[in-house]
Amino acid sequence: MKLAKFFKRKYPYSPIAYLGRKNVERIFGARIMKLKKLDKLQAEQASADSNFNRDQRKSA
Repeated sequence: MKLAKFFKRKYPYSPIAYLGRKNVERIFGARIMKLKKLDKLQAEQASADSNFNRDQRKSA
């Protein structure tokens, strides 16, 4: 048995792809984004928060 066949996805697309991204966003009232973009956004927010905390310590 080949490993590639073992790790093959059962369904080629996510449920969001079948329903449509915009429809799912309307149903859940949330914004859907790719994981790569989410990781990048979280990293930016974390660095901004650390910079903000560092600036507050300096001024105190």
